[in-house]
Amino acid sequence: ELKVVFYIGMFTGQRLKDCVLLQWQNVDMEHHKIFVKQFKTGKEVSIPIAPLLYHVLLEAQERKVDAYVNPKVAARYKQTDKRGKCIGDGLVNIDTMRVIRWIGVETSVAVEGRKKKTTVLGFHSLRHSFASFCAEAGVPKAVVTSILGANSEIIDSFYTHVGEDAQRAAVEAISGSAESTPVARIKRALEYIASIPEPSAELLAIEKILKN
Repeated sequence: ELKVVFYIGMFTGQRLKDCVLLQWQNVDMEHHKIFVKQFKTGKEVSIPIAPLLYHVLLEAQERKVDAYVNPKVAARYKQTDKRGKCIGDGLVNIDTMRVIRWIGVETSVAVEGRKKKTTVLGFHSLRHSFASFCAEAGVPKAVVTSILGANSEIIDSFYTHVGEDAQRAAVEAISGSAESTPVARIKRALEYIASIPEPSAELLAIEKILKN
């Protein structure tokens, strides 16, 4: 079941609680869609099911026993102590950290002046990876926001970086090599800007100047 939880996290970018407590009623296998009402924000998002995730969900469907996609992990997540305080979230988080360390990834680093190491990687890192991969693939920021469900700093950090790279590439395209003509360099720059799904205001300004 933890494998399924990780696949959901990798291919949807959702938080741990949303992945663990996902119910079959919110999984449309026929139309390859997952619907999530995020526990943290209350926002409702719909996400296409990636082919690899689809096959993992098919296997999970064969083990279906109740409303939850991952019933055992969901039950563990909902555990409470004698006072009724939820402790399951911490238990499942520990489980996921063990998996990450098991594959050879160090989750914590030593910090000078502190006795305990600081956690730098965990299940939430999948959310960062999702945004990063989308940015590198040129997926428009609005699309990523519609999936992750928030105008979070996670998205902004990656898309600010992509914007800077695009601007630099546009300027380099204009500069070109000594062997190319100014007309050829301008043409390449315009083609590059046209290939960007959501060019920044600065790039649009450059495009206007080049066209004139």
